[in-house]
Amino acid sequence: MFNLIRMNLFRMIHTKGVIVVFILLMGFSVISGCISAYDSIEMAKEIKEQREAGEEEGVRELSKQKEEEIKQKAAMEEAAKKEAEDNKEDNAAYEAGYEFGEQVSGSVGIYVNTPVDSNGNLKDYVFVYCSELSGGFLLLFILIGAVLFFRGDEKDGFLKNIAGQTKYRHNIFFARLIAVGIYTFACMVCYMFVEYFAFKIGFIMDGSINFGIKYLPEAIKIFALQYLLHMAFISGLLLITEVSRSTAAGLTIGLLGVMGFGMLFARIIQKVFHTDFDLNKYYINTNISHVNMGAAHNTIISALGIGIVFFILYNVLNVLWFSRRDII
Repeated sequence: MFNLIRMNLFRMIHTKGVIVVFILLMGFSVISGCISAYDSIEMAKEIKEQREAGEEEGVRELSKQKEEEIKQKAAMEEAAKKEAEDNKEDNAAYEAGYEFGEQVSGSVGIYVNTPVDSNGNLKDYVFVYCSELSGGFLLLFILIGAVLFFRGDEKDGFLKNIAGQTKYRHNIFFARLIAVGIYTFACMVCYMFVEYFAFKIGFIMDGSINFGIKYLPEAIKIFALQYLLHMAFISGLLLITEVSRSTAAGLTIGLLGVMGFGMLFARIIQKVFHTDFDLNKYYINTNISHVNMGAAHNTIISALGIGIVFFILYNVLNVLWFSRRDII
């Protein structure tokens, strides 16, 4: 087993696609840090300008805007009411479709919230890092490398050569999975160090950001849970890749999953079956986006349960499929 893991690790670090993805991820870590820094600077400027303008003027302006909004809302409601009376059925259908579209479009995409304090300044680095973990960018890069690695051993003949020399075929799969787990861990840790180093040397901002040692215990828990969820998501993609024997299928479904297109399927289920059951709550990528510093206890427990269940389920199916499939 150890020799299988060692061979897979050797093959991984010599797979050009994996290396390219890793280098791109390290470069993106710096770009992401620059974006977070820029957002915080802009927020700090806005907050400072608002405070300089004076609280009283701000309240007066806010009250005036609120009054204007109320008037506009009342006018819109009156117009909508009149239109609804003219064509009730068409208007009801339009509103239902519009609401459905708003729900879906609001959940599709990759978003990272910049963690800032009340002055608009970036919080300690652990907040920035955990926010980026929950955003899905790292997952996107990691899954590309994992899928390329899994399919590479069939294209270069490695799997066919080693299969006949192994007594238990499932050991081959576990060795590959462990190699992917090490790769995932390395990507997550290296991303953190590269980005923080870019902050500290002043390449991003002025190097004044703190790491946040006092928040480290909570950050480690978030990291461990995110690692579990990332591995569960990747295990599902590896199953799709193995069953379809297609790199494109694994990458496409993975991209759609990270982008949140599963939300569309969940909403269709609700509309077709007229139910309030929200399938979206049980998606791995949804739980990845919810796990962050300061997340509620129920959110953490739910994400932990979903991560464990899907990680075991996907890999049991992976082992069963790999043990019975023909290796060509």
